[in-house]
Amino acid sequence: MNSFASTIRVPALRPTRHQRLPTILCLLLATVACGGASSAVAKTKTAPPAPATTASTPLISDALPDEKSIALAIRAHYTKYVHRIPMRDGKRLYTTVYVPKDRSQTYPMLMCRTPYSVKPYGVDNYPDVDHPRSLRKLAPSLAALRDGYIFVHQDVRGRMMSEGKFVDVRPIRPGKVDESTDAFDTVQWLLQHVPAHNGRVGVWGISYPGFYAAQAAVNAHPAIKAVSPQAPVTDWFIGDDFHHNGAFFIADAFGFYSSFGKPRPEPTKKMTWGFDYDSGDAYEFFLRLGPVANADTVHLKGKIPFWKQIMSHGTLDAFWKARNPRPHYKMAKPAILTVGGWFDAEDLFGALATYRAFETQSPGAKNTLVMGPWAHGGWARADGDRHGDVYVGQKTSPFYQEKIELPFFQKYLKGAKVPAPPEAWIFEMGTNIWRRYDTWPPKKGKPRTYYFGAGGKLLLQAAGADDAGENYDEYVSDPAKPVPYMGRSSMRIDKTYM
Repeated sequence: MNSFASTIRVPALRPTRHQRLPTILCLLLATVACGGASSAVAKTKTAPPAPATTASTPLISDALPDEKSIALAIRAHYTKYVHRIPMRDGKRLYTTVYVPKDRSQTYPMLMCRTPYSVKPYGVDNYPDVDHPRSLRKLAPSLAALRDGYIFVHQDVRGRMMSEGKFVDVRPIRPGKVDESTDAFDTVQWLLQHVPAHNGRVGVWGISYPGFYAAQAAVNAHPAIKAVSPQAPVTDWFIGDDFHHNGAFFIADAFGFYSSFGKPRPEPTKKMTWGFDYDSGDAYEFFLRLGPVANADTVHLKGKIPFWKQIMSHGTLDAFWKARNPRPHYKMAKPAILTVGGWFDAEDLFGALATYRAFETQSPGAKNTLVMGPWAHGGWARADGDRHGDVYVGQKTSPFYQEKIELPFFQKYLKGAKVPAPPEAWIFEMGTNIWRRYDTWPPKKGKPRTYYFGAGGKLLLQAAGADDAGENYDEYVSDPAKPVPYMGRSSMRIDKTYM
């Protein structure tokens, strides 16, 4: 697959900040000539030579205590570029690149490929306090932002401002374009056109972007040295998001695809999220829905293609097997850091399964698992000191960001003299401490089977023939009165229900 990629010849795109006026004129002409396309195509251009020294001191020394200071620091220390990067089939993917203004040393690239948007769009529009999500998503952490990298964000094929057709959890197809080839082609282009890089690339992402991060490790470009799939979407039938062991999670699937699944006939900078449930309680809405088929006939009106595909494939058939990427997670060359949360109701399976797939199919690979006391993406979105009413004794997210994630990227992208990560970093609930393991599962660990007992108890051994009549529990299963998953009315699937 990538032997083909290494020999492709693609047209180069002129960076939007170099020779600013001619580029703007080219963009205007392209818009007129192509009916809205806004990329300028030029002859192949190689990035200017950069200093040989890789950044070893933090780019930003200030503490950055609030969103305003973060926004100001991004503008002060980074220059934004916008590119439309051509793939091997000619489709162009919208990409933003934030390059440190300091050119006394070189920096590795950290890339995130997303189906959700790389906004703010426009070369002069930077993440700001009015859009706090864009501030949080620019870098894996505040520590990484201060440390200094070239941050690359890309709308994946067929989403938002990128060309092409979007395919959910696109199957890997040898000899065809897929997410691994798009990652490869993007890196190849970036190496030739982005200034001040050190030749090394890391790829990261949380949730769906975590899926794209893992895909980048498949037949990876040689410059990709580190990959971190975090809560990665992995298997949408067996364990992630919309099916758990094949059981359909209607609230999750409907809530997501009623917005995300809307067709995008042409590139756009805007996407409308939200669905009018006409109810103050999701429990009530789905109780009144009736048969699952009503979700489409009454509400979605046949306008969501992937919903119809979900409904058409209710078993583990060829459709879902093709969308299981784990068989392709083999012979990985980059270092891998897979991250997950014990309280992730969406992609807990994906984190554990992705780690296991790389571990069993990539002998000798640098492969590490991190599991903490977090809900979905909690390590990047909260302090991680509690889950609902459960206090875990410490702020686990800053520890992860500063002591686990940042050293991982520093080691493999900057050549920092830091210890190699262990096989696993695991936060142990109850004792509330981080533990390092040289093997996972631990060598001394033993599997243990629990059995259901009376009164909601778990037993260490199965009930014998003599007491089987006492050790049982029962409940009434009434479709008209399903068990609520929360004790209050809400239109949200509260993370704490776990």
